[in-house]
Amino acid sequence: MPPALLLMLLSVAPAMVSGGRPEDALIVVGSTPFDDTGVPVQAHGGGMLQVNETFYWCGESYKQPMLGDFISAGINLYSSIDLQSWHFEGLIFNSSQITDMSSDPPYRVERPKMLYNAAYGQFVLLFHADTVSFDYNAVGVAVSSSVTGPYKFVRTFHPDGLSSYDMGTFQETDGRAFLVRSINNQFVGISQLDDSYTNTTGLVSVAPRGEGPSIFKPSDGNYYMMASHLTYWKPNPPMLYHAAAASLPTTKWNKLATPAMGDTANTTHNSQSSSVFQLQLQDGSSMFIYMGDRWNFYGPGSVSNSSYVWLPLLPREDGLGYTLQDLEEWRPRDFMTQAQWPVALNSNASLSSGLSAVEREWVLSFANPPSNSSAAPAPPSPPSAVSAVSTISD
Repeated sequence: MPPALLLMLLSVAPAMVSGGRPEDALIVVGSTPFDDTGVPVQAHGGGMLQVNETFYWCGESYKQPMLGDFISAGINLYSSIDLQSWHFEGLIFNSSQITDMSSDPPYRVERPKMLYNAAYGQFVLLFHADTVSFDYNAVGVAVSSSVTGPYKFVRTFHPDGLSSYDMGTFQETDGRAFLVRSINNQFVGISQLDDSYTNTTGLVSVAPRGEGPSIFKPSDGNYYMMASHLTYWKPNPPMLYHAAAASLPTTKWNKLATPAMGDTANTTHNSQSSSVFQLQLQDGSSMFIYMGDRWNFYGPGSVSNSSYVWLPLLPREDGLGYTLQDLEEWRPRDFMTQAQWPVALNSNASLSSGLSAVEREWVLSFANPPSNSSAAPAPPSPPSAVSAVSTISD
């Protein structure tokens, strides 16, 4: 992570009982926290950035029933020093700031993630930008010199000339940043961002299709990615991939055993992944925390009454990947020892090799040139001898 700034990806935080230090936070799974004015936190599908000892958590504002679906007005930002007492910084981006879509509002502003660009001295907000009917499929960008805004809209674009749905970001310690997103809901594509973090420079890695993709890196040469299947608002089993590689542009993803444990493993403990963030403590220890949304589509209030799932993502006892614990409540300090266990994957750990060489070649054949075009072309149909990417790990 960058020295003064620790990038963390996340979704949204469960209700927490006051403690004082982030490792002491009592995390109640499947609940909704309140900010310091007593208002429920609305930060769905988002991300967290740690600046020194302060956590900044951004996410979609209240999911309002609208036009047959649930639409947020924009992106909220909250701050905390202990991961449990949250201060509302404000609506830092409003969908009405989008000015380059050909269709009329309202617009979708979803899955927001924050990055700090040290070279440019600015914070960059990236999000899925779309129409209510999902016929634009783009990424939106806004920037600010301050983490709390105001954020200036830059543009929407189709990364590498391809459609983009659910998305996340990943940042290396050297400052290189990457966009991770579902392309045409057929596969997960990873593209390196340019120096400004406001454009992509080409697709560098692909994985079988999934939603809510989130990459984390426990050590040099080892990348992991969590994602969900595509089942609308209905929860499903989580997917975990591993790649042994020197850098993201050289990754080939291998699917591991499902990380979820317990009676609700088949629904990822009634949640959908949005991100994984690394909780870094002052003593140098750290742990990965799974962030998920409990969308509550079939419950009282439906998606407008969504809550949040935080769970420890811990190394398996055999060292072959990670497990997602099934807990009702927990404190990070109780899992810090296990979080330091080594993960020693080898070729026998994977269940499949992700995309085949032929499928990967097909994907890369039409996904190379970056583009700033306003139209998102659909990928061509694969050759008849190639199994469609959309059939892999549905």
